[in-house]
Amino acid sequence: MRWLVIVAVLAGMAHADAPVMRPEAIEVDRDTTPPGQAEFSFDGGAPIGSWAAGVTLGFLERPVAFHTLVSTTYPVDHRETATLGGAFAIGDRVIVDARLPFEHQVGARLHLVLERQALQRFVLGDLGLGVRVHIADSGPFGVFLRGDVWLPTGNDAEFAGDAGWSATWLGIARVELPHDLVIAGTGGFHLRSKEVQVGNALVGDELVWGVGATIGIPPLCSWWCKPDQLRAALEFDGVVGDRVTASHGPSPVEVKLGFIGRVRPSYAIAVRAGTRLDDQLGAPDFRATIDLVYQSDPGRKPAPAAPPATTTEDDDDSD
Repeated sequence: MRWLVIVAVLAGMAHADAPVMRPEAIEVDRDTTPPGQAEFSFDGGAPIGSWAAGVTLGFLERPVAFHTLVSTTYPVDHRETATLGGAFAIGDRVIVDARLPFEHQVGARLHLVLERQALQRFVLGDLGLGVRVHIADSGPFGVFLRGDVWLPTGNDAEFAGDAGWSATWLGIARVELPHDLVIAGTGGFHLRSKEVQVGNALVGDELVWGVGATIGIPPLCSWWCKPDQLRAALEFDGVVGDRVTASHGPSPVEVKLGFIGRVRPSYAIAVRAGTRLDDQLGAPDFRATIDLVYQSDPGRKPAPAAPPATTTEDDDDSD
């Protein structure tokens, strides 16, 4: 009940009195790869060990298009991003993390129909702070809760950051199956403090979701390959935009294929490539990322829940 009250209060705070009428005051890159993890581009409940750090190198092509009766313009033609991040485990079941993107982009900001001004080449993105709690497990199944806060440190005049702060509340389910198969899914709310009107789209509160699977690829040699050194990953993720009167939020969906390898137990490299499945604001023509991750203790797993107390026959006799 406490979580429901908190979400309701934040949802009420997130609605601005009037939408911001600047179409560039949005973050066009929806990548939120959790720092210290190399499994998916969303948090799938993977362990990090005691602490982890990493950098995500990303390439994004045409993440937003403005359509008119005579032409289509792409304000951000392409963007390269280096996101630095780290994560720290508190006990066995809590992880806190932070990430900050540094971006280079090429494109034009549109003030009027016939006026174009080059985007600032080097920009800073929004700072993200997150916490994940492992709340339940049963055999191969695990359930988690995750919360994130995104601070408006980015340049919202250059499509590199939202106009205000935002927060996400997510549930995560994870299952590790036989044959080295892992399936994970996440879903929840993304609440924005300021809504932005972009054409007929209202970029505001939305539902976010993701689902994916990884499977181990058998080693192809015996002297340098080891089990679990190479995995293949497939994932789908997207959002469902809010609808307010005549305006509706964009609902982009992406598909990504990737490979995760470990050159050493503590070092992981993930390579992913994907594209949009629909023509929506925030759905790029093409996306590619490389995650370089260091985990201090990759074999560390959360302690199992304590079994319920039971009475013995000796206790019964003593009574």
